[in-house]
Amino acid sequence: MKSARFTGIATSHIALPFAALALAVLAGCGGGAGSSGSGGGIQLSDNGGVVETVNGEAVPQRLLDALAQSRGIDLSNPAMREKALKQLTDTVLLAQAAKKQGFGSDPEFAAAVELGRLQGIASATMRQLQTKSTVDDAAVRAEYDAQAAKGGASEYDFGQIVFATEEQANKASAEINGGKNYDEVVEAYRKDARMARNFPKVRASMLPPQLAGALAGLKPGETTKAPVQVQQGWALVHLNALNSVPQPPFEQMKEGLRRTLSRKASEDQMTKLRDEAKVTLTNPPPPSTLPPPPPAPARPPGMMPMTPGTPGAPQLMPQPQPQPQPPQAMQQKPAPTGAKPAPAGGAQKPKS
Repeated sequence: MKSARFTGIATSHIALPFAALALAVLAGCGGGAGSSGSGGGIQLSDNGGVVETVNGEAVPQRLLDALAQSRGIDLSNPAMREKALKQLTDTVLLAQAAKKQGFGSDPEFAAAVELGRLQGIASATMRQLQTKSTVDDAAVRAEYDAQAAKGGASEYDFGQIVFATEEQANKASAEINGGKNYDEVVEAYRKDARMARNFPKVRASMLPPQLAGALAGLKPGETTKAPVQVQQGWALVHLNALNSVPQPPFEQMKEGLRRTLSRKASEDQMTKLRDEAKVTLTNPPPPSTLPPPPPAPARPPGMMPMTPGTPGAPQLMPQPQPQPQPPQAMQQKPAPTGAKPAPAGGAQKPKS
């Protein structure tokens, strides 16, 4: 007997997806093997009234409401209501076509419909759990006070001078460690540096981890004892000032904190369900019914295999769009002739 592998339920998406709604309608029209709708037609015990009929089949208002809720559609807006109705009509038409053509007898089709039905139930259940997780004002206030006790966010005013090589950075660092003023060292080495500038009011969340970590270990007026490897090379980081960012007033944060606590309560219930569940994996697992992946295209003789990140190579993940960033996105000076380039990746520790 074939068995589906237990993967749990994603708790980050609690809205009923439109795709799941579409597959649920297919299940109601006989697309899903063993579903409650295998007799055909949309089945709701309380349909909330009929919003339209499609080829003689009544379409419930509650289905339109569910679609609007999942897509953030305002049904009081005539244009948006018309758009939602068109989407729902298309869904019902496809469900009717699936039934007419007997797609439900295809095991792969039936499995896709059943998966959509289960995902729809799971998403709607998570939404219900969150709705029923009542969070009173006292709990919200306690969370606000707890965050205030931890201290608000901080902003750094800092400077950095970046060199192409670790040797250059170590030379400048030795002068600072010997007692020379950071600003004096910056002026003396500016012509040899790739970048030298100050950055005001920068939060740690905006910085690369290596810079955020370096600043976290400094007091105002201090400079890193050793160069920090960054994307452009080796940097000396100097903290000018640490500014506290006041926490917003309670009324401004109240509803956001309430939603956060409500979501956490529903996720805690999901965790409890997982912990209490008895899940037994079939061993050995049944063979997959999916066809094998197509073979990789042959590469011409003598060509080296491409790795992700190589121009022309397939990317494993979409590349992020360029965003304005603090220090490391600034224009660089070309490396001095004959200088040893910094290692790529920015993840190695500086040599002692």
